[in-house]
Amino acid sequence: MTLRHLLIFIEVAKCGKMSLAANKLFISQPTVSQVISELEAHYEVKLFERFPKTLCITEDGKVLLNHAKRVINYYNILEETMKNPSHEMPLQIGATVTIGNRLISPILNKFKEKYEGEKTRVYINNTREIEKRLLSNELDIGIVEGIIKSPHLVVTPVKEDKLVLVCGVNHRLASKNIVALKDILKESFIMREDGSGTRDIFTNFVQAQGYNINIDWEASEPGAIIQGVINNHGITVISECLIENEIKEGKLKILELKGFKWKRMFNLVYHKNKLLSPMLKGFMEEVKEVCKK
Repeated sequence: MTLRHLLIFIEVAKCGKMSLAANKLFISQPTVSQVISELEAHYEVKLFERFPKTLCITEDGKVLLNHAKRVINYYNILEETMKNPSHEMPLQIGATVTIGNRLISPILNKFKEKYEGEKTRVYINNTREIEKRLLSNELDIGIVEGIIKSPHLVVTPVKEDKLVLVCGVNHRLASKNIVALKDILKESFIMREDGSGTRDIFTNFVQAQGYNINIDWEASEPGAIIQGVINNHGITVISECLIENEIKEGKLKILELKGFKWKRMFNLVYHKNKLLSPMLKGFMEEVKEVCKK
């Protein structure tokens, strides 16, 4: 098994077809097929289910894909470092949308005060995508508010956050202070996309009671959600820190939902096999310092 095997396997997994992978890699389809067969023989597992027009990666294939991406990423770092020793690799930071909107800028400001000249690169997405990139070593560290499922990642709580159920001040529920779950089941919800930590926490709670909510709007940007709620297109569950101004301005109303635990944690996340460089340790310390406030 060689790096070439892994590179071809990754491309096949990405394309879903050996012919398409062969075209992108400028090699023949029989060569691609042979490489996949060699990998399957080497590990004694089936990597893809073969269907007439496509390939479907197996669970064993997903495991190999995760590790293969990490190996290739480490190899690329090695090549870059050895061929250009003076080149400093940027610290790859992942943050979920809530954190990206409120915390990442002050964290980076504090970090760069102490580590002047150090390069950083930030990727903002939902918890699921941050987790994927941490597992494939595309990110060095993440700050998320959602639930991390992989046992290969280390999770350290750094700040408490509070979710709130909100409606527009002209919404029919705005006259209430406390509502029960049955009171909102028929309401239209404006929620984050699938994979968002905020959405997962709330929908898991609702489903545990044996119900589902009506998600009529789906958005990855909090500003769009907030404006939709203000204009009575639906209600939402959102981090309280994202709507402080709208609450002060009297544009939104917070409703207490009986039985729902509103508190959650923002977490620092990194791979358990990650080499914690001085720069990475320094970044982690600044995150903890900012999150104390």
